[in-house]
Amino acid sequence: MKLTGIVKIRLVDPIINRIAERIVHVLLNDYPSFISEPEGSVGAEPGTKIFPPANTPRNVDDHTFIADIYRVLLGRDPDEDGMRHFSNMLKNASLDRVGLIKEILSSDEYGSRAAGTPREPDREPRGCLRSEAEAVFASFQRYQGAGRQGFITNFLGGVTDVRFVPGVDPLSGIVEGDPIPGNFHGDTLEWVGTLRSVIDARSSKFTIVELGAGWAPWCVIAFLAAKQCGLKRIKVIGVEGDAGHVEFMRETFAANGIDSDVGEAIFGVIGLTDGDALFPKAIDASRVYGGFAAFSDSERAAGAFADFTAHHAPQVEVVERVPCFSLATLLRDYEEVDLIHCDIQGAEANLFASVIELLSAKVRRVVVGTHSFEIDRQLACLFPRNGWDLEGISACLMREEAGKPVIVRDGVQVWRNKHK
Repeated sequence: MKLTGIVKIRLVDPIINRIAERIVHVLLNDYPSFISEPEGSVGAEPGTKIFPPANTPRNVDDHTFIADIYRVLLGRDPDEDGMRHFSNMLKNASLDRVGLIKEILSSDEYGSRAAGTPREPDREPRGCLRSEAEAVFASFQRYQGAGRQGFITNFLGGVTDVRFVPGVDPLSGIVEGDPIPGNFHGDTLEWVGTLRSVIDARSSKFTIVELGAGWAPWCVIAFLAAKQCGLKRIKVIGVEGDAGHVEFMRETFAANGIDSDVGEAIFGVIGLTDGDALFPKAIDASRVYGGFAAFSDSERAAGAFADFTAHHAPQVEVVERVPCFSLATLLRDYEEVDLIHCDIQGAEANLFASVIELLSAKVRRVVVGTHSFEIDRQLACLFPRNGWDLEGISACLMREEAGKPVIVRDGVQVWRNKHK
């Protein structure tokens, strides 16, 4: 991507022109390769090395870029929701850096600022009312202790090491309040769905399976909530295809008091059948999230997997074969599962359509991240036809760019099995 793509933006308002000139000045003088996208590609076969080499220079990471653009265009640091929103778009290649600047330039907040009427960012949750969320959060005792340096502490007392997520160093040592409209890793609706699954747990046991787990934050949240509710037989299972993220998961379990007999970190991906799949292995796992699995030669060569690996070429060391597990295999030892939290980057509709009978027989609630309008529509038809009630929905946000649909913000859906 050439810098001239920014210089040629046509803006007629004098205020906007002055701000745009500041952007160009910052990019040209301080960060000569600030917005250029890395060149290179990933080989199609497993074990193929990435070009360019891992030490290819890149002046700033995505979080620094977002923070600087917010300061230049909006005159403020990014809020957690905005940072998460734009970080995810850059990570999954749904938006490049030039597109991010255009997105902010077209926002209501930027327009209000240019007109001299600053506007506070929206602080209301998506997919549920603030009062609904507050009622759920009020069911749990808030952590009253001090924060820990090097960690972010949520309102239940769960901790995340700041090393696991780039750009969150300034949050080191803080204790978060209620996650409205979300916190650094999830929307309010995800919190509400997860905590309701604990509130509704039967007898003294609770089980969560987190698919596409990363460092398994939802496992930790569910574990701590279940402990507060006095549940004795707690099981948390995280499934993740990046080996570095699996190590983060194990460290997160240890930091939050989740023993090996309670927490299980599974290296692999979820698929329709048992076997193996291709997955991009990050050089630095803290910098690459949102990875896709490829299950066939066609998926390997084109589509979301190819786009992701090309976009992240300097950060991906190798494409490797990883274990693939069917949901039947993952759930075979459990008579009932209280919650499946799923964030598998666009494979969710095919997965749930293939296992809906198993879900209906064993699972009480599903919290799922969605990654296209079509997936939103498919799931909105699939679950009700099979006896599930919708508890909350925040549709994904998409737009067309050069005739191609790109996702701007992930969606969230929460479904409850009314027969369980």
